[in-house]
Amino acid sequence: MKFKFITKIFFFLNFVLFLNIFSIPKLTIIMVIDQFAYSYMEKLGPNFEYAFKDLKEHGVYFTNAHHAHGVPATATGHNALNTGTLAKNHGIIANSWIENGKKVNACKDDSPESSVFGPNNKILDYGYSTKNIMCNGLTDEFVKKYPNDLTFSISYKSRAAIGMSGKTGKPIWFDDKLGIFTTSKAFFNQLPNWVKDFNEKYNLDKTIENNIWRRAYPKKSKKYNLPDIDFNKNSYYIHSTYHKSLISKKRLDEPTDKIGKKNKPDIKNYSRFIKSPLANKVLLDFAKNCIDNNLHEDNNMLLWISLSPLDHLGHIYGPNGMEVTDMIYHLDKQIKNFLDSLYQNIDEEDILFVLTADHGVQPLVELNKEKNLPAYRINSSEMLHKINKHINKKYNIKNLVTDFEASQLYFDMKKFNNLDTKTKESIYSDIKKIVLNKKGISKVVTTDELINNKYDFDSILNFYKQQVYIGRSGQVFIIPNEYSDISNYKFGAGHKSGYECNTHVPLTIYQKGNIENKVITQKVWLTQLPVTIAKILDINKPEKSEFEPIF
Repeated sequence: MKFKFITKIFFFLNFVLFLNIFSIPKLTIIMVIDQFAYSYMEKLGPNFEYAFKDLKEHGVYFTNAHHAHGVPATATGHNALNTGTLAKNHGIIANSWIENGKKVNACKDDSPESSVFGPNNKILDYGYSTKNIMCNGLTDEFVKKYPNDLTFSISYKSRAAIGMSGKTGKPIWFDDKLGIFTTSKAFFNQLPNWVKDFNEKYNLDKTIENNIWRRAYPKKSKKYNLPDIDFNKNSYYIHSTYHKSLISKKRLDEPTDKIGKKNKPDIKNYSRFIKSPLANKVLLDFAKNCIDNNLHEDNNMLLWISLSPLDHLGHIYGPNGMEVTDMIYHLDKQIKNFLDSLYQNIDEEDILFVLTADHGVQPLVELNKEKNLPAYRINSSEMLHKINKHINKKYNIKNLVTDFEASQLYFDMKKFNNLDTKTKESIYSDIKKIVLNKKGISKVVTTDELINNKYDFDSILNFYKQQVYIGRSGQVFIIPNEYSDISNYKFGAGHKSGYECNTHVPLTIYQKGNIENKVITQKVWLTQLPVTIAKILDINKPEKSEFEPIF
């Protein structure tokens, strides 16, 4: 099915947008801020002074850009941004899923040919690759059209870097056990010298040791006086994963104590660091280093940058936390500094810059409840136990439901396939009754029902349908209401439902003198972005994309 109708409501019928003539940039940067919900632009927008303000005022700024995902996730979102299609085609339905009875991580691949490079050229016993990505992307088309040009994708998360790189790109990520930027044999024959040099010369451990998180603005600044948010409310930290603030408390090399584990610090030495504004600065420094070492007069570059610290922090404190707010203020200035440093050596007209996100985030369940909304934390393990207990008692089948992963119930298919049709239908019916009886549940739908029914494209059920990939998806999808969350976590925030708080993200495209000075309010889909960039770069759009360019 083609989705031409989505963009054929050509909002440039009333004006000529860029005259449909593009200047191919020397440097294309697609920056993805992990978990950067559009609500931040609305809530904090008046307080921005740097990059976010400049991009809104001078770029093509979209107020209504969405991901069409029922279960938004880092791996799913980054793959969509590269492939221009949904999980039904690219196959990355979540960060992890159950396949043939085993848990599969989106990009994990421990085969020898995918081993990760460790310090001192050591080959490690774990690895990553694109073996689970089932179609090509923007990066692959760029490499095909311009084999002498360069492309890199960098992130703290391997699944983000690899999702953006596609099959033929060059992803580099941060190993938070080793404290170095690295990659795997699936993408490089050896760790590039410029990466080795950065790891050795940046002296990250010393940088972390000497750093304490300071606020971007004075503590009493009006920028922290936000409607409906009381940063002085101590009870807020009761509901977050960490009891205390990370701001101005300890050095970043000291471990963080978690709720319920007061005497057990995080085992990862870099746990506090990757949740700090410093981590964003380090990644941007690494990106600048990548450009300086690889972009020359005789080549062009496509560079993907995914900033993960906001996601790490947002899961802990939720979108209304002081820590999240302050990190975004830091990002505002850090991205400005990064761009200004590029403009010193590259003409602004020669840089195409895109800013967006892989998904948003929902508020803490408890804060929704304080507003008298029907908000509930639904324990997935307890729910699974109750379902299996009922099925065992009624049908004498033990542990039919094996897992709850990415909002889906997975069955033991050997047991289920041995049942007659009537029994299968009865089990489905019983599961629906059990789950729908829990407060906070909106819908329960089988995968077969999603596949066989037709929905409006922008309906939440269609978002779940578009995320079905046979062999990787479960048998039943459980959809909470927009204020509730299904997980085993007692604290913190999530984003695994297809509501606007999780799907609505910022989008700005800017190239001075070419793509600038517009505000677009019509609804667009993030899967249109790589198709649009392909048009600007004069390359084919990704093979499986069913979407049209935004302009």
